[in-house]
Formats: sequence, C-alpha cells, structure tokens
Amino acid sequence: MQNTPATTTLLHTLLKNQHAMTDALLKLADWAEEGETQRGFAVALSVRESVKSVEDNRRLIGQCISELMSQ
Repeated sequence: MQNTPATTTLLHTLLKNQHAMTDALLKLADWAEEGETQRGFAVALSVRESVKSVEDNRRLIGQCISELMSQ
C-alpha cells in the first residue's frame, strides 16, 4: 500500500471511529444496566462481550496500520 497523506488520514480516521464506536457501545451497556432489570443486565452483558472482541482486535489493527504506514 502506498503511503500517501490520504492513506494516512483514512487509516487514522478508521481507527478513531473504532474507538468512538466502542465507547458508545459501552455507554449503551451502562445505560441498559441502570434499569436494573434482568433484560437490561442481559443486554449489557451481550454488548460488553461484543466490545471485548473489538478491544481484543484493537491492538492487532493498530499494529497492522503501523506496518502498512511504514511501507
């Protein structure tokens, strides 16, 4: 991949979007849990499990972006 200003901007923006979506999902999980209902707890747990998958991949994605940018 050619390292151009557009590539740098695109990859950086994609990574920022991933962080923003993760944060938004965690806030939704907190909100769902505030209702203190069984369903709210189940929704919060499901959201947090999904976010964990995203978080687990965050480092790898960052490393891949760094590698692409160094080429």
